[in-house]
Amino acid sequence: MQTQLLPGTRSVILECVGAVVGLDEALAIVSASHEMNTHRVLLRDRQLPAEFFELQTGFAGEFIQKLVNYQITVACVFEDGRLFGDRFREYVAEAKRGRQFRSFADEGEAIAWLEGQ
Repeated sequence: MQTQLLPGTRSVILECVGAVVGLDEALAIVSASHEMNTHRVLLRDRQLPAEFFELQTGFAGEFIQKLVNYQITVACVFEDGRLFGDRFREYVAEAKRGRQFRSFADEGEAIAWLEGQ
């Protein structure tokens, strides 16, 4: 998992820039966030594997739960929710109100939320 600090923000936010290929990547994100001294992480839908969007695989729940267990605050940008199935769209709608994991359609809104955390 490739990460970097998100430039141009008021707070220290870890940006995932590489593709997530497995559940172990959650622990790599946790490790990188501790190294960078932040608990804020920005993910984008294009970095997530197909299994993330198929809720029956359990990938999304397990991946996000690992991050939340380590007190990582995650904003995930899902740019075009119409590309996903009905059940995943319901999951994204529910995550728009989350305290540690929240979904956004707009990256600027995701960054603003993370900066307030």
